[in-house]
Order: sequence, then structure tokens, then C-alpha cells
Amino acid sequence: MELDRAPDGGGKTPPPGDAWTALSYLLSGFLIFGAIGWGLDALLGTGLFLPVGLLAGGAASLYLIYIRYVKS
Repeated sequence: MELDRAPDGGGKTPPPGDAWTALSYLLSGFLIFGAIGWGLDALLGTGLFLPVGLLAGGAASLYLIYIRYVKS
């Protein structure tokens, strides 16, 4: 079965730098929103905001990666 590629070998393979950019988006979302949640937990004395922040950061990062690389 033949893949849909151009005769010169160029297909839809993204450059290697795009993988590192996507990974940095993913990690930064977890770190930034997780840090905000951790700070709110420390300030308010609760234990709810860190997991919510981590989930929100992961979701926001995945959405940004989807918009940037899949939908374009």
C-alpha cells in the first residue's frame, strides 16, 4: 500500500522542531496553571486548586497544540 507522498520524498512530515515546540507548550501549560493552583491553595489553605489547575493547564495546552498543528 502506497502512502500519499510526493515523488521527491516530501510528505506531511513536520519538521523536528515542531515536536519540541509542542512538548514545550504541554509542559508550560501544566507548570503555569499548576503553579497558579498551588499558589491559590497555599493562600486559601485548600487542596482543590492544584488538581484543577493541572487539569485546566493540560486541557489548554492540548487545545493550543490542536489549533496550531492539527487544524492548520
